[in-house]
Amino acid sequence: MFPKKHSFSYSYLLVGIPVGWKGSVGSFLSADLESLSHGFGREHRKFPKTWLAVDAADYLNRGDGAVGLQGKLEEYLKSQGEIPSDYAHAYLITAPRFLGYSFNPVSFWYLYNEERQLKAMILEVNNTFDERRLYFLKDTNSAVSDPEIDTLEDGDFLPNGSKELLLLEEDNPSNKSNARFTNTWGKDFHVSPFNSRKGSYALSANDPFFPYLSGNGQVNNTITLSSSKNHPKLVARVFSTQPTIDPSNLTFWTTLSFVTSWWWVGFVTFPRIVREAAKLFFRRRLHVWFRPEVLKDSIGRQGTKDERAIEKCFRGFLRSEIEQSNLDVPVRYTAAIFSNPNIEIFFPKALQPKASRSSSQPIEFKVLTPLFYDRIARHAHISQFLRSELLNPKNKGQGETCWVSHPNQFHLIFLESNPPSPIPILLSPLNRLDRVRWTLLLILRQFSSTPLQPDPSLQELSASPPQPYTRLAPLSSLDAFALSSPHTSETQNYRKAVFKLLASSYLTFGLPSLIDAISTAVSILLCYTTASATTAAFLGYAIPSSPRSGIWEAVQMAAYSNSLHIWRLFEKCC
Repeated sequence: MFPKKHSFSYSYLLVGIPVGWKGSVGSFLSADLESLSHGFGREHRKFPKTWLAVDAADYLNRGDGAVGLQGKLEEYLKSQGEIPSDYAHAYLITAPRFLGYSFNPVSFWYLYNEERQLKAMILEVNNTFDERRLYFLKDTNSAVSDPEIDTLEDGDFLPNGSKELLLLEEDNPSNKSNARFTNTWGKDFHVSPFNSRKGSYALSANDPFFPYLSGNGQVNNTITLSSSKNHPKLVARVFSTQPTIDPSNLTFWTTLSFVTSWWWVGFVTFPRIVREAAKLFFRRRLHVWFRPEVLKDSIGRQGTKDERAIEKCFRGFLRSEIEQSNLDVPVRYTAAIFSNPNIEIFFPKALQPKASRSSSQPIEFKVLTPLFYDRIARHAHISQFLRSELLNPKNKGQGETCWVSHPNQFHLIFLESNPPSPIPILLSPLNRLDRVRWTLLLILRQFSSTPLQPDPSLQELSASPPQPYTRLAPLSSLDAFALSSPHTSETQNYRKAVFKLLASSYLTFGLPSLIDAISTAVSILLCYTTASATTAAFLGYAIPSSPRSGIWEAVQMAAYSNSLHIWRLFEKCC
């Protein structure tokens, strides 16, 4: 039956920040302090810590907080084909960090023109999987954009034969429609497990600073989710229930009272979401949609330590392959993991002499999610993996984990005439322990990988004869590049990350995070064992009954006392 009735309401704390302001208001609120102290480290921050904070690194595209909210907003507007100067004023209304912690389902950016009229908004939506979608919306309120009304002056009659005068005073009811912002757009981002990615959103929001940025900051936004058949499914509303507070007017005691009343709200946002989801699942019996990977216009989750290590190696491998290729255009690579730089352009050998002045339109290669690095590290045939991701005509260059603007050209970079050989391990300057490590990795890869299956529709798109789809070879091209890399630490980090990925296929159902959890649990247990053994030895609890048993007990005591060090040594050897 459609729909299922369910409703709830919770308190929520929002702050409004004029974009471009950097600094702090006493110990209560700060904005962009990270960008002001960039390069000095957190321990050398020149500004006092505040209870509430808004950090530019948390908003829009991930990272790059050094440019501040203003710089990140300008970069985003340019990526949307907009002119930043058209939006001379901007406000961000968001849930701030409290002592460094934040869970922010949605943030609202209000963009105003030179005349201080609300012309656009940015909705920054975050789901519980650490994924993000930015929606740039322009106002579709007809009352704002009617050219007949815009040309009238105070005291003129309204058009269409109306006898009503146009009054521009703030309290004029006929001018109230200018305070509303409306827009409708398609849904393409996974937010709730009880809704698919189909359907559309409709936003009706008030201008909290109407008129002309002189308002009191009261928020009243309503978002309606409709199904693909245009049936309303869900209505979410965010609105002010109390008067806004100017932090500059707060004293020490009023600040302490406010923090005491609201400190807990941010911490319970996620548990509240889980609680309502449990009600919908167990009581309402709603269908659950499994999370798909993000699309091209969304931002994937943050990468793990292992995925970052693989990305570093893959970036170097991609650069090397492109520089040696016969392409006649550069490749613009966008990583799914924030790094410096996050976007990099690689030039093939034909363009390298004139790389700085090349005007060729680059091939866009965007990794959508860190899962890409997990998957490509598990495969030996990179060309087969990319063909299966990108060359299916139904995908139009959009794989599950990556996107390419010209897939037919891009995949030619990685064509392999022969399967990789494990000979580089024998020829590389590795010590015996490292050779054992790499050999174990190759054994795991050989028996844990699943061979890719051929797709007849892809063979027609390939410029060369298709490679045999047999069980994956033990050494991948990425492995060979890592072995040849002069950066020993990066090679070791890559090997450890891939080893953990492959081992997780046997030990933890393909989830490397469970290996980390098990390692942490073992470390805690060994800390307890070490402390107990050390205490017993110090207090003299163990009294040997004979010299032989005394030696054995001493060995046991030494093993227990150093068990944590032994475990750490084992982890390091792996």
